[in-house]
Amino acid sequence: MTTTTVLVAQSKRATAQVLRTLRNGIFVLVVAILAAILLIQVQGYAALPTIAAGFEYSLGSPTAIARTVAWGLPLVVAALGVSLAFRSGMFNLGAEGQVYAGSMAAALTGAYIGPMFSPIHLLISTLAAAFTGALIAGGLGWLRARWNVDEVVSSLLSNYIVILFCTFLVTGPLRDPSRQSGTTQRVFETAMFAEIIPRTGLTWSVLIVVIISVFVWWLSERSATGYRWRMTGSAPGFAAASGVNTARSQIRSMMMSGAFAAVAGSLLVTASQGRYWTEIGSGIGWDAVLIALVAKARPVPTILWVGIYSIMRSTARGIEQVSTVPSELSSVLIAIIIIAVAARAGLFSRITEYMRRMTSRKGR
Repeated sequence: MTTTTVLVAQSKRATAQVLRTLRNGIFVLVVAILAAILLIQVQGYAALPTIAAGFEYSLGSPTAIARTVAWGLPLVVAALGVSLAFRSGMFNLGAEGQVYAGSMAAALTGAYIGPMFSPIHLLISTLAAAFTGALIAGGLGWLRARWNVDEVVSSLLSNYIVILFCTFLVTGPLRDPSRQSGTTQRVFETAMFAEIIPRTGLTWSVLIVVIISVFVWWLSERSATGYRWRMTGSAPGFAAASGVNTARSQIRSMMMSGAFAAVAGSLLVTASQGRYWTEIGSGIGWDAVLIALVAKARPVPTILWVGIYSIMRSTARGIEQVSTVPSELSSVLIAIIIIAVAARAGLFSRITEYMRRMTSRKGR
């Protein structure tokens, strides 16, 4: 098989993957709109004008689009990190805690080191967060590889340990005495990304997210390391028989997953909040887990699903501003969508089977 043939085959697979994701996205959009119409109508509002106002808030202007994109950037990084672990058969449910740990690491390096040349300061904060997340998740991977500790349980429980420890720090020894709430000191301006569009929250951190996205796609889909991780996840016995060190693959994939989840947390500080506070994560780690599952842990679908999710969350905020429908509507819709996506394959196969039977009966 020539190189050209391989490249053509890979291009076709990638195109088919994108088209399949777009079809799923259209299906999800239809389900979400129908569910939103029903829920808004129950609240006593005209559904279509209310939804239109929500979309106006999320996509109605360049400023609105920039605001929606800015909200989704940390989620892109966290979801890609979780997807890397999933591809190797490791379920990193500790992403929420790793987001908090990364936020704390970035807040401390941003507030207690410097000021200095901004790119270097940002690099130090980002690397400190990545190292912290890799250390936590790598330890969980080692427990699985060395002692066969179920990573679902250990990573889930690690969220409580990490988040509560960070809460202790921010309400105790690291608390900013000038503020009533539990926060760290504000980071230096040299540890903050500059805004691209004023008053939108969209900063130059978008370049970091683009670089990470390309790297994760290459690592997962094109590199020999990614192939070993995929083999470990799909057929660990075959991988071990082929000479792959499955324990090393599991640990390294978890380290990379934790590093990216923590970098997502660092962006919450360096691109938005400017300090750590007790609720800074706001469920981004859990959202990342759900999106990685829905996207089947593939990089391109993961990014597309984050886009859809970000639009829904921003639209829900817009709906809340023009009605009494709470923004938690988006959480209800997400739950409905996950159920719909999970049932989609079975539903469509049943419809196809029914059509085939009807056609065969008519042919008799």
